[in-house]
Amino acid sequence: MADSKKRRYTTLENALRLLKSFSEDEPELGVNEIAAKLRIGTSTAHRILSSLAEEGFVVKDPASNKYTLGLAVLQLTNTVTEQIKIIKDSSFLLKELTQETGESSHIGIIDGDAVIYLQKVNGIHPVKLDSHLGKRNPIHCTSSGLAYLAFKSPAFIEKRLTGPLKAYTSYTITNNDQLKKRLSQIRKQGYVRTDREFRDDIYAIGAPIYKSPQEVIASINIAGPAKRVKPRKNFYTEKVIEASRQISAIITERHKRK
Repeated sequence: MADSKKRRYTTLENALRLLKSFSEDEPELGVNEIAAKLRIGTSTAHRILSSLAEEGFVVKDPASNKYTLGLAVLQLTNTVTEQIKIIKDSSFLLKELTQETGESSHIGIIDGDAVIYLQKVNGIHPVKLDSHLGKRNPIHCTSSGLAYLAFKSPAFIEKRLTGPLKAYTSYTITNNDQLKKRLSQIRKQGYVRTDREFRDDIYAIGAPIYKSPQEVIASINIAGPAKRVKPRKNFYTEKVIEASRQISAIITERHKRK
């Protein structure tokens, strides 16, 4: 019965799904890997890849017979980046935040049940954060996700907390009621601190970014090793809040002029 109700994707949908299957973790994919990911036949995957290659959206490595994203994607990325005003509005202040704290900083938005990073400035200390541009991370245990979610409507929150919450570390909140209490606390504070809730050694501080006094459109955060960030959490929190206020002021003023 389940197989008979399996959704059938159009060729265009499969082409878009194919492009989205590439990531920083998997920048190269072979025909068989793509076919398995999309649950389509290898001949179908090969046909779509050939079409995308003709238009420059993918490139085939003759040595490995694997594909990578092509320059046509980069051209679209540059166009999107220019159109997302929040990136332009926050770029300088995000760099300034990293300069003042030494830690990596991010701008994130919520898409479905995940937080996606639109912008990142690497800190002066190399550390693996799993937060590259376009990376999808959970909402319920990241400072970027919580700083956004806490300031949305109850209906918005309920829609994203309908199922079980995955535990990423022993510190992750996995109970929906406990998380809702946490969100209430974050709203009162105006910021959030996460202590090893997503990664065992990472401490992060986040705050919301507003489009208007009642509308949150993104979040800003810094993240780094707990042993380095936690002792200076008060200073870092002040810096994150100040950056969020400045970016919000710029975006709010732009919105008023429309």
